[in-house]
Amino acid sequence: MRWIKIGLLALVLGITSYFLSLNIFTSLKVQGYSYLFRAKEPYDLVVKHALILDGSGINGKFRGDIAIRDGCIVGVGYVNPKDSPVLEAGGLTVLPFLVPVEKGEEVVEHLLLTSYPRYPAEDIFLIDPPYTGLSLRQASRVQGVTPEQMVKMLSAGDNTRKALLLPLSSLEKGAEEEKDLVAGLTGFRAQLLGKESEGVIKTGYKANLYFFKTYEYEGDKLAEILKKGEFPYPVYLVREGKVVSQ
Repeated sequence: MRWIKIGLLALVLGITSYFLSLNIFTSLKVQGYSYLFRAKEPYDLVVKHALILDGSGINGKFRGDIAIRDGCIVGVGYVNPKDSPVLEAGGLTVLPFLVPVEKGEEVVEHLLLTSYPRYPAEDIFLIDPPYTGLSLRQASRVQGVTPEQMVKMLSAGDNTRKALLLPLSSLEKGAEEEKDLVAGLTGFRAQLLGKESEGVIKTGYKANLYFFKTYEYEGDKLAEILKKGEFPYPVYLVREGKVVSQ
C-alpha cells in the first residue's frame, strides 16, 4: 500500500511538473522569448550569454541567447547551438540598431525657427550635421542648453533651416529607465514610422544587433548617453545576421 501511495505521488508530481513547464514554455513563446531545444539544422549564428535590452519598452535587462537564421531572429532565450557558429557575448550588452528618422509619409519637414515651442522638443528632429537624426531635446542635452536656446543657435546663421516632425514621438518623453530610453530610439520609433520587423530583439524581427561592454556603462552612464540619442561605443555589430564589425 505504501509503495502504491509513493507511486501515485510521483505520478502526480510528474504530471504537475510537465504542465508547469509547458505553461512557462508557452508563455515565453507568446512573448517571443522561446527556450529553444536542439535545432534540426545549425543556425547561421548563435549569440550566447548576452545581457539583452530588447527595445520593446516592456522588458528590463535579461540574460539570454539569440538564434539567427536567414538574417532574422528565430529565437531568444536558451539556445543549444549544436554545430552553429557562436558569438560569445558574455560581459556584453546587446541592443537593437538605432532606428533613424527620415522624411516620409509619417515625417514632414518644417521650419526649425517656428517649430518650437509649437511642437514638443521630442517631436522635432534635426537634419543638418553634427546633430543629424537627433531630436531637439537630445541635441539640447548634448550642448547643455535649453531647446529654445538650441533653436536660436542653429537658426542664427540660417533662419530657413528645416527640421523633421515625427508625430507622437513623445512616447519617449520623460523616459528615465534604460528600457524606455532604448525603446524610444528603437522599438517605439520603428512602430511610429511603420518599419515592421525592426527595432526589437524578438523572434521574427531583423537580426540587427549592437553590442557594447556592460561594465563600461554601469550606474547612470548608459541612461545619460541614451538621453542624448546616442549609443555606447560598439564592440560588435551584427547586420542582418552577419558580424560586420568588431
